[in-house]
Amino acid sequence: MRTFITVALSLFITSAAPAFAKISPPQEVASRPSAHCQGPQWSPDGKQLAIDIYNPKRESREVWVIHLTNRYVQVKEEQVLPLGQQTSRLNEGKSAPVIEFSWTPDMEMLNPPYVFSSQVPQRKNFDVYGDGAWLTKNKGNDGQPTISPDSNYLAYTSQQRDSGDIMMIDFTGDIEQPIALTNTPSYTEYLPQWHPTQPKLLFIRSQKSRGQDIMIIDDPKSPAVTMRPLTEWKADEIRPHWSPDGEWVAFYSNEKSGNDKIFDLWVIKADGTQAKRLAKDVYVDEHKGPVWSQDGSVVFYVKKDFEKKNPIMWVDRASGKSKVLIEETEINSDLAIHFQESGEMALAYRAVGLKGSDKKTWQRIYVVTFTMDDLR
Repeated sequence: MRTFITVALSLFITSAAPAFAKISPPQEVASRPSAHCQGPQWSPDGKQLAIDIYNPKRESREVWVIHLTNRYVQVKEEQVLPLGQQTSRLNEGKSAPVIEFSWTPDMEMLNPPYVFSSQVPQRKNFDVYGDGAWLTKNKGNDGQPTISPDSNYLAYTSQQRDSGDIMMIDFTGDIEQPIALTNTPSYTEYLPQWHPTQPKLLFIRSQKSRGQDIMIIDDPKSPAVTMRPLTEWKADEIRPHWSPDGEWVAFYSNEKSGNDKIFDLWVIKADGTQAKRLAKDVYVDEHKGPVWSQDGSVVFYVKKDFEKKNPIMWVDRASGKSKVLIEETEINSDLAIHFQESGEMALAYRAVGLKGSDKKTWQRIYVVTFTMDDLR
């Protein structure tokens, strides 16, 4: 609390003003002795955290679900596997690789409440798996599954041709007949992401002549007539992320950086207006991108700063005011945020370790908590 000149004024302020909590110290929630932990994803209820595990020596890709207390202490963990099988002769005695995990919005529609992409031993390609069965069975690779907020649709990326397309399974219709939302052989379309509250879909379209653009389908029942570009820039726009109310999209772009390898943080309204650069020379995560505060007023990102070991920053969308959020850990990335009913936010992220620590060989997952008051 602030120090005031008189006791009376201090007591008045203490009783009338809200308490200002401090940003919690980084708390390690996941690590491995010989593998990298990355790509954290909160369950919708905030009680579990899915973690990608990559072991470079074995070249294995796994997903584990971490169960946490309400103060983010791990109580147990379990491996995510197709068919409940850890190994098989068809897979040469190895665990099937699991990638591109995604939670179901209501935590009830599927059991367990998630989908993911995994390799089918008989065909050696990747298909989407969920609810104890293979949801896709195609010749090409299927991945990046995501379920709409009303749980009616599953969108995913399918590489049945040389290029990628966005496909959709309608759970209210014939689930055996996926619907092609895009059908453009000259483009590669990938990374579908549903609007937070409506059945609208954004994705990335990559084309040689103009780089990568963000596209939106306003109605998946009529994709051809409701598809529109959110950006049509000559540069690359990548790692888009909806604001919680779906009014804005944050993303990275090299549109004005002057260098194809230097990306800046941008926001744009979902109708394609009011594009604005909020931060220059950001770190581009392998798995994630910028994330939002619950009210959509603040965007969190990682600053590319070698001397400061890539601190996590926040920036006010309206004013452009920016400050450091986390600098106690080094080489930060892969931000994921969960909003508690109390107003507290829990930010999970990847880092190689705490500053000053000698344990920095393998990437770990940390969690910090804070409120909007802590950013003022």
